[in-house]
Amino acid sequence: MRAPALVVALVLLLSACEERTPLNQSLAVGIADHYQKYQNVNWGDPTEVLVPSQPDEQGRRWWQLRYRSSADGQRRMILVDDASGWSRFPEVHYLERVAPVSRPDAAHPFQPVEGNCVLRLTPVAPADDQRRLEQEREVIRLNTLAGQTGLVPLFSLRRYHDGQAGIIYGWQADRGIARDERVMDWVKARTKYSEDATWEDLAPAR
Repeated sequence: MRAPALVVALVLLLSACEERTPLNQSLAVGIADHYQKYQNVNWGDPTEVLVPSQPDEQGRRWWQLRYRSSADGQRRMILVDDASGWSRFPEVHYLERVAPVSRPDAAHPFQPVEGNCVLRLTPVAPADDQRRLEQEREVIRLNTLAGQTGLVPLFSLRRYHDGQAGIIYGWQADRGIARDERVMDWVKARTKYSEDATWEDLAPAR
């Protein structure tokens, strides 16, 4: 099966470099995204990205990108070769790697993956100057707490042209994050927003 032209160009570029810059997470996700398009599937953003581990029997080391399972429970994964950037679906007999189970802490924070979602903590509602000041203080408090308890501080106050505002998590200047229930678990365990918190997909409808 031939790889898409963009991936081929990337592989050739990487191969031409005597000292190739190793793949990073963003590049691995980008390669997998183009592979999705080539295969005519739309799984969205990965829910988990694992860096390469031990080499396989051919000496290759793979990035493992896991996506939300299909409606019938079928796993969805893409593997990206760390040396060449070549991507593929895993074989049926592929033994899926599992991320080590560990509680995030300040020294080992949970790192969200870039995506199209944000977690909305409060409903969008009209906010006067006093209300916005209170929300801004709450955002500062949440970010401080996040930094102390293993969550990357990405809380912010989202304002709208009609004067409404709401507290969200995951907005990064021009994009959101991939939906990950570990963020929701953190919110439920450490804040008063467990009942109102909800994921919002910012991607335009297709």
